[in-house]
Parts: sequence; structure tokens; C-alpha cells
Amino acid sequence: HLASGSEWFGLPVSREIPVVYTALEGFRGVAKRILGWCKKNGTSPTKMLTTHDTLLLGQNGSVEKFISHYKKKQFHSGMVIIDTLNMACPNIEENSASEMSGVIRKAKLITEQLNSTVLIIHHSGKDESRGMRGSSSLKASMDTIIFVKKDSNGNFEWTLEKSKDSECGIRYGYRLETLELDVYGEVETTCTVEKLGEILEKSKNIKLTSKQIRVLNLLKDRLLPLSSGHDDMDIVIEQCCNLWTEHPSAKRTYDMRNIVASLINKGLLGSGSKDDLNEQIWI
Repeated sequence: HLASGSEWFGLPVSREIPVVYTALEGFRGVAKRILGWCKKNGTSPTKMLTTHDTLLLGQNGSVEKFISHYKKKQFHSGMVIIDTLNMACPNIEENSASEMSGVIRKAKLITEQLNSTVLIIHHSGKDESRGMRGSSSLKASMDTIIFVKKDSNGNFEWTLEKSKDSECGIRYGYRLETLELDVYGEVETTCTVEKLGEILEKSKNIKLTSKQIRVLNLLKDRLLPLSSGHDDMDIVIEQCCNLWTEHPSAKRTYDMRNIVASLINKGLLGSGSKDDLNEQIWI
């Protein structure tokens, strides 16, 4: 979707970017998945390269050679996908904080030298509730984590488990559909993703004071009509204060900020950075 500039699970993709998918295991299966995607969507991304080049994040010279190769191809401002961490780190102890820190430094070198995001596919342990395998330093070093799992109905879901610069907890469901392909005259099968939609948490019975309800309604009136759904925190608070005429003017800004903070803590509002803008607020 990034390589074709097409929306993903209904989420906007603003532009095409070049993508290198380094399939260190199951290259043939990945290639078939891409063929299946192209057949289902009736298009082929022009900016995607799938390769099984050797890329060892723990071996001196391997990452530097990878970077040099793609610099010569003028690859930049895109995404490098490494599938999987385990195959990129043979003989590396996943539970060692010092060894995994070295691996992360190599991944960040790719980011810096190619001005690109590095997406690493990794597995959870036997206990999925404990998250990804290995040292806790691995999770701490990630800007973003998307956790994928199979549910009790045989469908799947992904959750935005961690995000450095945006809201977390977004969840979407999907299922896999079998698709037949003609591969060099032979009929083979692969899977494609069929979206099931966003998974919303059951609403909780949250008690609010009359002032909190009033401020929340002011914020809803201000934010919900926006196509982006969010706006500058300081500007929104100032404009909502001007409409909160029944509250003493000398206390409006102070009380509004305190109430906004309490609504964020209750999970009714979100705040944070988006698209390199000043602090944003959203419902």
C-alpha cells in the first residue's frame, strides 16, 4: 500500500514511497503474496522491490554493504522491511540487552543513511501476552510497534501497541482469503487480506461532572467537523474558552486546561504530536 499510494484499512496513504522487502525467509511465499495482492487489487506497485539479499544486523560489513548497494540505486525516503529479525541475527542472543542494542544501532544506521523507515518483522514468545521475544531493550528502542495475532474465531487483528508520536490502541480485524494463481503454467494458491473493520472497545460508564460535560461538548463542536479530526491544543482551548461564557473569565483558561487533562486521563480525549505539528488534541 505504501509503494502504490493506496489507503490501508481505510487509513490514508498520502503518497507513494519506495519499499525494499528483504525476505530472509520464505522468499517464494512472500513473492506469491505480492502476486496475489496485485491480482486482487488489479494493480502492481511500481516502487516495490522484493529481494532475498543477505542482511545480517549483527555482522560487521553486512549492513554497510546493504546501504552502499541501495545508495547506488538511489534508494532513499522509503521503507526497508526486514523479514525476520531472527533470520537477520543468527548467533545473536535475543535476551542479551547489549547484543540487541548493537543490532538496533545497525538498523538505525540504515534509517540514517537511506533516510528511510526500517520495519522489522519479529515473533512473540510462547506467551503472547508478554509481547515480542527477547530483551526488553528491543521494545524500548522501537518508535512504533504493531502487534498481529489470531483471534478465537480464526480471524486476525492488528493493534497499534506503541507509537512514539500518536495515539495508541487502534485495532483492526481481518481474515485471510485463499486465492489461486497461475505460476509458470501451474495453479498455486496464496492468501490475501480481507478487511473486517475497526475493532472498538466497549464503551465504559464514565462519570463526568457538569463542567466536564460542558467542556467536552465544546470540544466536540470544535473538533468533530474537522476532516483531520484534530487541531492545535492551545488554539482549541483558547477558542473554547471564548464560548464558555457562563464560567468566570479569570479562571477559564486554567480550569479548561485542568478539565482537558482529566478528560485525556479518562480516555475521552487524545493529545500528542501529529505530522510535525504543535501539540494536537482530538476526540
